[in-house]
Amino acid sequence: MKRLTALCLATVLAGSAIHAAPLCDAFANPDAMPKKYQRLAPVLSGGPDDWIITRDQMDTDYVPSAEAQSVLAQIVQEFEARGTKLAILMAPPRPLVAGEATLNALAGDDAGFDTVSVSASFNDMIRVVQDAGAIAPNLLTLATRDDVLRQAYYYRHDTHWTPRGAAESAVALADAVVAENADGFAGKVVVRPDWNGSETFEERGSLADMARAVCDVEIASVETLIPSFPKADLGLFDDASDKPNIILAGSSFSNRYKKDAYRVADAIGSALQANVVNHSVSGGGAIGSIEGIVNAGLLDGDMSVDLVVWELPYTEGLRSVGPLRQLLGALQMKRGQVARQTVALDTSGKTLINFDDNTPEVLALALPNADLQRIKVDLRFEDGSKQTLGMVRKKHVPAFLRSDYWALSLTGLEERGLISATVRYDGKAIGAGAELQVF
Repeated sequence: MKRLTALCLATVLAGSAIHAAPLCDAFANPDAMPKKYQRLAPVLSGGPDDWIITRDQMDTDYVPSAEAQSVLAQIVQEFEARGTKLAILMAPPRPLVAGEATLNALAGDDAGFDTVSVSASFNDMIRVVQDAGAIAPNLLTLATRDDVLRQAYYYRHDTHWTPRGAAESAVALADAVVAENADGFAGKVVVRPDWNGSETFEERGSLADMARAVCDVEIASVETLIPSFPKADLGLFDDASDKPNIILAGSSFSNRYKKDAYRVADAIGSALQANVVNHSVSGGGAIGSIEGIVNAGLLDGDMSVDLVVWELPYTEGLRSVGPLRQLLGALQMKRGQVARQTVALDTSGKTLINFDDNTPEVLALALPNADLQRIKVDLRFEDGSKQTLGMVRKKHVPAFLRSDYWALSLTGLEERGLISATVRYDGKAIGAGAELQVF
């Protein structure tokens, strides 16, 4: 195992304004890369110890549209109607943490990435989320507060945060939750860790895999310290059942290598002295996990859920209205509801439904035997305009978090005169008993 002391790690992670040659010329040319990596090119890189930053990390706009903002506020309200506060935890863009000087050094010229304007966009997005009523610490402000944390927050050879970055983010979340005085957390004292714990984690790096496959360059694994939170000291009359209950609905940041490798759930639970159930899904997309906990009825069971932490990557973001309406639709679906209209799905792969009277709240597809991952819904309005929304389900979401229903919220669209919807899908994959319903 290739071990790095804390001093060595700081040296490896430290930024450099000196330009180093890229790992290989193929990184600059998508056509020269294997197909699975082409969407990530062009790739910024330097030597084996430098940052590797892929194209999908270089977005410049993070602010949701007015429609997305409205839907997000309704999502927050639906959680609160269940007695659950929603927190959104989004790690900041890696290029912003690396810094503009580093990006330009990797590019060997002006990288064409204005970190000031992109930072402003990310900060505006966080304010939008907060205005919608969700708890949302600004992890960009956190990760760039000083040079030590800026260099320790992310791995250079992997897209994820380090255990230090995860623990710092968990503490920032805890501070925001306590400041909110949310039920179950009012008056709590946030527990902070020993940042130099005794355990370590070795990250081999997903971007190191790409460097090997594309450039035939080996990048050494990096071993980092895992911050150590104090163990809970339960007194004679203390009971873990008295702690607040949290569900973590996250991504690979909280479910790395089919486990919580970076100890995100442990850090949140320790910082807030709470019970945390981790239902994060690696490869689940923006809503795979959080839609799953709603569909599985985990907010409606005997256990009260005080907080849901929706951890999602900045590369997914909150700008796509389709997934937001999909999540809101899942929240709006009521067990035992009777559909206002029902039509069988056509095996051709396209089904039209005209709305008989006023706009329904939810359009749902009942798919008891389907194997679908993508659905398109074309909405048509009285003025002749059209809006297409995409719905997505990832195969990585475990079976117990899935539902036969794909629900899409139509709330707010009545003001635009919604008259019909055409649903498009893989006709061969819908299976028997597939129906389109509106509620």
